[in-house]
Amino acid sequence: MLGSRPAHLLGDIVKILIPLITLVQLTTANASLIGIMDSGTDISHKDLAAKAWVNKNEKVGSLVDLDNDGLPGDVNGWDFTARSATVFNNKYNGLITDDVKTFFNYYSMFELGKLTKTSPELLWLKAHTQDKVLMNKVDFVGSYIHGTHVAGISAINNSQAKIISFKIIPTVYKELQAVIPTAPKTGVINTPVDTTPGISVEEYTSKVLEDATGRIGQMEAIHGLLDFHGVDVVNQSFGIGFGDAVNFIKAGFIAEVKRMPTDAEIAAVVKQYFASLLANGPKMFEAAPSAVFVIAAGNDSLNNDLYPDYPASIQADNKIVVAATLGHKGLAEFSNYGATRVDVAAPGVAIISTAPTNTYIALSGTSQATPFVTNTIAAMKDLNPSLTAHDLKAIILGTVDVKPWLKGKVKTSGIVNKARALKAAELAKAQSVDLAISQAGAMVLDVAVEKSLVTKSKDLKIDFKPFRPSLLVPLN
Repeated sequence: MLGSRPAHLLGDIVKILIPLITLVQLTTANASLIGIMDSGTDISHKDLAAKAWVNKNEKVGSLVDLDNDGLPGDVNGWDFTARSATVFNNKYNGLITDDVKTFFNYYSMFELGKLTKTSPELLWLKAHTQDKVLMNKVDFVGSYIHGTHVAGISAINNSQAKIISFKIIPTVYKELQAVIPTAPKTGVINTPVDTTPGISVEEYTSKVLEDATGRIGQMEAIHGLLDFHGVDVVNQSFGIGFGDAVNFIKAGFIAEVKRMPTDAEIAAVVKQYFASLLANGPKMFEAAPSAVFVIAAGNDSLNNDLYPDYPASIQADNKIVVAATLGHKGLAEFSNYGATRVDVAAPGVAIISTAPTNTYIALSGTSQATPFVTNTIAAMKDLNPSLTAHDLKAIILGTVDVKPWLKGKVKTSGIVNKARALKAAELAKAQSVDLAISQAGAMVLDVAVEKSLVTKSKDLKIDFKPFRPSLLVPLN
C-alpha cells in the first residue's frame, strides 16, 4: 500500500548508486557478458557454475568495496533486495517438491496441446489447481526459480558467455494455511474501525507519480552499474502489466483515500502513472548505451500498443521487446503483442531450463522467449566482438522468419532466427551490417515448423497463467 512516503525496492541505496554511472569501467570480460536482472541466479547449478561471471577486482566476503562500484564483495553480482553479494538464497529449495514439479510438467504438456479431456494429467491439474495451499507454493516457486531458469536459457550452448546476476525481485514465501474457518458459537466480534481521515485524490495521485519517478531512478542506477561492468546484453523478464498497475493503484486508493474509487478515477491515475514511467523511462536505457536490453512483452494477452507495459513500452534505441510463440507455428495465447511496441517473437511455451537443486523444469511465458533472444545476441557478440548495440539490434530485427500470423502482432512480423542472425554477425566482419543482413537472408532458410506441436483445444481450460515477476511490492 501507499503510506506516508513511497518505499521503493532498493530504498536509499539509490543515493549511493546514481553517482557511479559516470565511473570509469574497471572490469572487463573476455567474452560476452549477460546481465540477468531477476529473482536471483543459482550459480551452483552444474550447468551454470562455469558460466558465472567473476569480478577479479573484488574478494568473496569483502566488506570493503574494492572496485568502487558501491557494492562490496560483488564477485558474481548483487542482491539488491537484501543488499548482499550472495546472488541466490537457497533457503526455499525445499519448496521445489515432487508435487510442484509434477504441476509444471503436466501444465507444460497442457500448453503443448498433448492433453485431452480424459487425460489423467489434465484431471490431475484440474483437481490440484483447486488446492490453494499447493497453488500458493507453485506461484512462489515460479518466482523463486525464475532467475535461474532464464539464466539457463540465456547461456545454453554458448561456451564463452558469462552471467552477472542482479537480483531485484524479492522472494519471500508466505505460507498459506489450509484452515477451515468456523463461526464463533457465542458473542459478537468487534472489528476495529479505522477512523483516520483519508487523503485527497490529488495527494494520492502525487504519491503514485512519486513512486513512478522512484522506480525509474532505481533502474537508472542499476543500469549504470551494468554499464560500469561492461555488460553486453541484459535480460529483463519482468514488468508491471496494465492489469497489475490497475490492481495496485486501486488497492492503494482504498487504503489511502479511504473509499472505493470510481472507474474514471482509477483510469485517470493509471494513465498518469504510465505516462510518467514512459516519459522518464528512456534515461534508464541511456545509462547503459553499449548494452542491448531484451524485455518480455507480458503474459496478459493484451495489445501493448493500447495497454502500456513497463518497461516494455518505454521507447529506447537499445532495447528489444519479445512476444512468445508456440514453437514456430503460432503466437502463444498468453502473450502480449503490439505492432509498434513489441519488436519480435521467440519460442516461449514449455521451455525446459535450469532450476535450483540441480534440476530442470519446463516453464512458459514471454519470460522464457526473452532469454532466447538474449542468448542469440550473446552468441553474436562472441562471434563478432566489434558489433555495437545498434548493430546487434539491427541484425536481430533484420533476420527474422516473417510469419503471416505475426503481421500486426509484432513490429517485424517475425520470429527470431538464431542461425541467420549468427550468419549475419559473421558476415559483418568484412562488410556493412545492412549488406550482411541481406546476404544472410538469402543464405539461411527459415526454421522448419514443428509437426509434433499441436494447438490445444480451446475448450480445455486450466486456472493458471504463466508467471512474469513484477516489481510491484507493498509500499510503506
